[in-house]
Amino acid sequence: MFSGSKKPYTAITVQIDSLTAEQYEVDDWSGIPDLIEVIRLQASGPSEASRALRKKLKYGNVHRQLRALTILDFLIQNAGERFHRSFADEPLLERLRVIATDSHTDASVKEKCQQLYSQWAVSFKGVAGMERVTALYKQLPKRKKRAGPENSNILKEPADEPLGHSVSIVAGDGPSRTLSSTTPSSSSNSKSLFDSKKKNKQKSEKHSDNITDRYPKAKAKASDEDVARIKRTVADVGFAITRLENAMKLVNRETMRVSQDKEVMRRVDECKVLRSELLKFIHKLDDENYLGILIHSHEEIINALLAFEVMDKSVDDDSDSEEELDSAHANTQGLPPVKPPRPQTVPALQVDKYNDLESESEQSEEDDDINNPFGDRNAISTPALEKSGMTW
Repeated sequence: MFSGSKKPYTAITVQIDSLTAEQYEVDDWSGIPDLIEVIRLQASGPSEASRALRKKLKYGNVHRQLRALTILDFLIQNAGERFHRSFADEPLLERLRVIATDSHTDASVKEKCQQLYSQWAVSFKGVAGMERVTALYKQLPKRKKRAGPENSNILKEPADEPLGHSVSIVAGDGPSRTLSSTTPSSSSNSKSLFDSKKKNKQKSEKHSDNITDRYPKAKAKASDEDVARIKRTVADVGFAITRLENAMKLVNRETMRVSQDKEVMRRVDECKVLRSELLKFIHKLDDENYLGILIHSHEEIINALLAFEVMDKSVDDDSDSEEELDSAHANTQGLPPVKPPRPQTVPALQVDKYNDLESESEQSEEDDDINNPFGDRNAISTPALEKSGMTW
């Protein structure tokens, strides 16, 4: 994915890699004027700088993301009209939209994005080529699919751990998912009665403001042993989430995926085991004192697993992927070339007209010969008004 790229890697990419390193302060402008000169020397300079900065915004850590925004702002302010006309391609604009609103973006990066977008909207209002840049502050990301429990692979329940009967699981703002057993109904009357009760239950859930109503109510109460296990599991969930987030921050996403890091995958497996424990408690207990804590911990661990999935498969969740463009181009390469249209036959009347026009043009060229004393060039115009009678 990251190696074997066919994109150009020239002095512009090298300088941007160097300028986004940790040795520079976030708002340090030193070295950026030299980058502007290199961009001006190359025909593809603006587009290459746009792609390199987008990679830093997409895969870089918090410092590299802030540095990329600083460099982009300096280029917009000082690189000139040629840079304005060609740097703002759709992949970069989409990355700027996503990074400003994504829940997994660092708060300092979001704050800097808001400041720059509002500044660009005021400074470059009405400037040719900057229309889409000035509209960034009011645009939302145009994702093809959102990361959520309904389309997440990491949150799928294992088939060898059935819960016994239907359980509704809710994560964040997403819709509830029902895990049900395959026990058949005893008769058609009982089935219809069950369906009517289920519909009434769903209606009551829609009008309920309490999140605990979405989870099943079992008959068991929490014993002393269960209380001790719940406290230990909830504490372990907090530590596991922190360890997973820290492990993902240490991965250089410009060179490898987070799923390729052994420490990250070990923390992911730890979170999966704890999530399974939480689900068992939620299914088993009917104690309001602990059910709310279990639900809250379950939602937090789901958000952590979704964050891992987004960081590992950001290409699937964003629409600024160069790989999709490359694959589309590769698909078109295997197709036969488009046949050129057949030449149309010219009617005889049009041919005669063309010959007449050509002969007239040749005659006009002869009349306009500078060496011809009787040509039109040497004609003397007749006065519009002449005196009548003799002039002596």
